[in-house]
Amino acid sequence: MPPELKTIFVLAFMNPATLLAGYWLGRHSDQPQKIAIAAFMAAIAGTAFVVVTMYFGFAAWQPRLIAGVFIASMLLGALYASLGYWTRQHRDPS
Repeated sequence: MPPELKTIFVLAFMNPATLLAGYWLGRHSDQPQKIAIAAFMAAIAGTAFVVVTMYFGFAAWQPRLIAGVFIASMLLGALYASLGYWTRQHRDPS
């Protein structure tokens, strides 16, 4: 049985690893092109967090759930990295 979309979205939206990694990497990006890299790294961090929560029994173990959480975390990671990038104080290159 495939995982429910509600479960995927709850695990992706309520994931502190995606939020923290995306925002932190966005804050430390010096070019807007690096937002995509920050989003990818935030998705990896968020997926790892979900796997750990599944391992310790806080969420039901469903291997098919991991791919959906990765995609949703990638989109949210891009949002958080963008927020981090655009709210930082830009330094003059001179």
